[in-house]
Amino acid sequence: MTETTPRRELTRQRLVEAAIDEFAVRGLDATSVEQLCEAAGFSRGAFYSNFATKDDLCAAIIEHHRDLVMDGLAAVFDHLPQDAEIEWVTGAALAEFFRIVAPTEHFQRTLVEIRLRSTRSPELALRLAKVADEVRPGMLRFIDNLALQLGVEFRLTTEQLLDVLESLFFYDMNSARTDVRDLIGPVALALSKPKEASRG
Repeated sequence: MTETTPRRELTRQRLVEAAIDEFAVRGLDATSVEQLCEAAGFSRGAFYSNFATKDDLCAAIIEHHRDLVMDGLAAVFDHLPQDAEIEWVTGAALAEFFRIVAPTEHFQRTLVEIRLRSTRSPELALRLAKVADEVRPGMLRFIDNLALQLGVEFRLTTEQLLDVLESLFFYDMNSARTDVRDLIGPVALALSKPKEASRG
């Protein structure tokens, strides 16, 4: 039993990784279970011993990503210098934020595919909403920690600023332009002001 569990986890992980690439290239609906298994190096039986449906695999992709995001965001500020220019810290922190949230172009495309599929699958939509609710607090904490690190206050609420920055990032994914993401750091700073000292 102790040997089977790690092996099964490895199988699931390889299927998840293969699905991210295959869904990005072929599209989720156009990718067959056989193609997924071939890409992962397994038989069809390996898929069905781990996932009942493609929706289950989609949920596993999002849940795996959730774990990476929550672990990654918690450590971002441990690696940033304390005495760097505010513009540099802002740009570096937000670049790392989005590297963690949307690590590769293939993952970004697969995420879009999964979200589209969830509009036709209420059960999958509920599972995605649950994961989003679990991840969101960590993302909001990151924005609050960024303000603390910079010694600023943002002019928008944390929720609003996160929505603005995500909109800029994911807009660029669907655009022919490649420079929109360069605005994320400057926009964050433009929406900030020096933190006022508390009055005693």
